[in-house]
Amino acid sequence: MLLFRSLPLILALTATALAGCASVTTEITVLDPAHKFAPTEYVMLLLDYPPKPYVKIALIEAQGIVGGSEAALLEEARKRAAALGADAVVRQEVTAFYQPPVLVYDPAYANMFYPRYRYPYRSFYYPYAYGPFPYDGYRWVGGGEVQTLKAVAIRFTDERAPAVAPAGLEQ
Repeated sequence: MLLFRSLPLILALTATALAGCASVTTEITVLDPAHKFAPTEYVMLLLDYPPKPYVKIALIEAQGIVGGSEAALLEEARKRAAALGADAVVRQEVTAFYQPPVLVYDPAYANMFYPRYRYPYRSFYYPYAYGPFPYDGYRWVGGGEVQTLKAVAIRFTDERAPAVAPAGLEQ
């Protein structure tokens, strides 16, 4: 019996935990698929193109969630650029648009907060004016600003000598 009472709470907590995992969606367009680079460990975030010679690897577009920050978008772009083998990510622009609130059907919402046994009355006007229960399971999910980051992953073209020679090649 206790399990059935706490089931909506468990489902709500699970949905909240899973929603936090998908906070940023990212699309990557590789400019030259013939060039494959090894993943890098450190990726710099730049606001402008550097004076050093470089080659553009990919275009990165990251879109956040309502109320998300630009920092989360930049960290996601940095992570994706490191997997591509980039040395830096150059921030192009951040745009924001307003996502309006949406009315969604959620029967668990009405049953959890306003169970039917709390409203046992039947109104005289029930078939004509309104239902016997004041809350029906529809609720508003809030809107807000959603940010989109556009960036370019670059790799420096200067020849960097390895600090330590690979094992077995010493003479």
